[in-house]
Amino acid sequence: MTLHFSNHDGFIIAPVKFHHLTGWDDIGYSFLIGGEGTVFEGRGWDRVGAHTKGYNSVGLGFCLIGNFMDKSPTQIQLNTAKQLLECGVSQGKLRSDYIVRGHRDMVSTTCPGDTLYNIIRSWPQY
Repeated sequence: MTLHFSNHDGFIIAPVKFHHLTGWDDIGYSFLIGGEGTVFEGRGWDRVGAHTKGYNSVGLGFCLIGNFMDKSPTQIQLNTAKQLLECGVSQGKLRSDYIVRGHRDMVSTTCPGDTLYNIIRSWPQY
């Protein structure tokens, strides 16, 4: 599972607009998580995403909405991401030994932001 950030604060419209302007017919992420903990389903558990070149067919992509270069995601965003991962395991959509990575672990990018990246590196699944 690869974690991303939207590089935009607030509205879900920014990542959706980006995906449509680049010619994609759907948002590339499996799920997006807003600052208040709301989960937005993109491609969901069962459709291959378009979030991490070379890794889309072997993993999910979660996007936390916000710019996390210098600030942290909300605690509720982090808790929701963890709960969503647990939900995936309980529904048989994720293996119990899943691995979490930041987008920058897969390709050259600043995503998911320095602050979020440092947080996920402390998670046991990293």
